[in-house]
Amino acid sequence: MTTVPEGWSGDEKRIAKVFHFRTFAQALGFMVEVGLYCERENHHPEWKNVYNKVWVELTTHDAGKVTPKDLALAAHLDKVFAR
Repeated sequence: MTTVPEGWSGDEKRIAKVFHFRTFAQALGFMVEVGLYCERENHHPEWKNVYNKVWVELTTHDAGKVTPKDLALAAHLDKVFAR
């Protein structure tokens, strides 16, 4: 069983979190920075943005569950957001 990271919701199949920003520009900058990391790691989130919010869901589709790749991406998302 996967341990859901603090601040995230979900289960062994999928974890999710909503990130709130002050402005659209901050939300977009977050997505661009994280997107470049995702491309390097070849592991991409399911996400959407509406103005100052970014909704993220993580799962490894090939495995059908949350894997260490998802947990690493969740940690990276939290790190970027904390800046």
